Amino acid sequence: MAFILAALGGVVLGGGLAAWILSSRWKQQVEVVKEALTELAEKHQQEQQQNQALKQDLADTRYQLGEAKKDLAARS
Repeated sequence: MAFILAALGGVVLGGGLAAWILSSRWKQQVEVVKEALTELAEKHQQEQQQNQALKQDLADTRYQLGEAKKDLAARS
C-alpha cells in the first residue's frame, strides 16, 4: 500500500514539476512571439507611411505633368 501511495505521489510531483517547467518555457515563447509581433506591427506601420508618402509624390508629379502639358499646348 505504501508503495502505491509513494508511486502516486511521485507521479503527482513529477507531473507538477513537468507542468511548471513547460509553463516557464511557454511564457518565454509567448514573450518572444509578442516582441516579434510588435516589431512586425511597427514595420508595417512604417511601410504604410512610406506608401502614403509615395502616393502623395506620385499625385504631385502627375499634377505637374498635367500643368506642363497645358503649358505646352498653350505655346503651340
